[in-house]
Amino acid sequence: MKTILVLLISLFTFGDNVFSKEKLLPNTLLEIKVIKNWEPVNNFQKFKEYSKLTPVNGYLERENKKLKCFDRIKNVKPYPKDDNSHLAWFKCQNYLHVVGTLNPQLIGDILLFWASAKKDPMIAKKTTKAIGYNVSGYDIPSTLGTFAQFYAVWYKEINYTNQERELVNTYLVQKLFDQKFKVLNHGSRKCNIKKLKSIYSKNTGTNNCGNIRMKVAVGEIMLGFRLEDQGLLDKGHKDIYVVQAFINKDGININHASRGANTVNYSWEYTGYSSILVEVYRPVGYDYFEHTFPRGAKVKDYLKFNYRFLKDFKLTAKWAKRNVGSMSNPYKKISNLTQAEYLKTQYAENVYSFEHGDKEFIKAHPRFTKKYIPEVYSSVSEEEIKNFNKSREGLISANKGISSYALYYGNN
Repeated sequence: MKTILVLLISLFTFGDNVFSKEKLLPNTLLEIKVIKNWEPVNNFQKFKEYSKLTPVNGYLERENKKLKCFDRIKNVKPYPKDDNSHLAWFKCQNYLHVVGTLNPQLIGDILLFWASAKKDPMIAKKTTKAIGYNVSGYDIPSTLGTFAQFYAVWYKEINYTNQERELVNTYLVQKLFDQKFKVLNHGSRKCNIKKLKSIYSKNTGTNNCGNIRMKVAVGEIMLGFRLEDQGLLDKGHKDIYVVQAFINKDGININHASRGANTVNYSWEYTGYSSILVEVYRPVGYDYFEHTFPRGAKVKDYLKFNYRFLKDFKLTAKWAKRNVGSMSNPYKKISNLTQAEYLKTQYAENVYSFEHGDKEFIKAHPRFTKKYIPEVYSSVSEEEIKNFNKSREGLISANKGISSYALYYGNN
């Protein structure tokens, strides 16, 4: 009896007792300060020359002819309000990221049009029962985030008058500050960052702590550095902390891992931001690979897990079966497959170029691979990686306005 009492006392006494809520580590990114003349690449000409080699995917070219992407995004017409208009907007966002890399002024002209409009076209409609899932609430903040990323890097390549520059800068900064990430579905609730399991509830609006916030946060961080705006940088670091609170102690993003048959899709696509941010933080002397997430894993742990995950899709089985936001693509569609069988499904074929082994991973995460798994990096020549799948999803896509490899190439 005495032994049991001592055990109970010890459980209540020590900080990590089983009855307390899991404590989150402090947000150390808030210690980072803006610097004068931040540049994301050492050799911009080298970055630019590589970026100009980006091919425009034939499929995106054909879709652009139908959708008239420049005018659609610039005028925000048709307004993104349902599945069809969302898909069109998503394709156009992807297309503009690519052609903008070839001609940055295209994105610059859109930003100037928005900033100059008498009535701001980039306003997401409020969630109501009639709207149901709020498509504009996803598409508009996401585009503001990725275009802000693009603008922060290509800033000096976009020609504005001094007045136009001030107008665009003021507009973008205010729009990013306006993003509060309200839940998109009527009746849903915000994520609870103190409870990992809160992500599983059907009443939780997971975009509140997920992909929209991530895209905006990276835009805030990059533009905060570019404009030497400490307030915007701090907001980006606060926003990204919310997203990273759902990466567990083993480096697994539970928000992405729980996405049913799309578990690999969500997980792989958003790893790209880790290597983008590694390059973004280099000028301020911060090694982002060694950054610790709120639950104790480091960025390098997160990437190590995702490398292994590409070799074994079942590593997220315990979370994927939750089917968060994936009821039409439940985990049971792939749960009984072998890795070889899985690779033949749509859930693998359109996500990662598995047929090329590690090449896409190296391309997306060259500095990480070189430093932490050099045997993988050295298995392919640098020239081969440079010329591999320049337009591949995971490098530039609808969800990322900048290529992690292009940044690395300009810094290497």
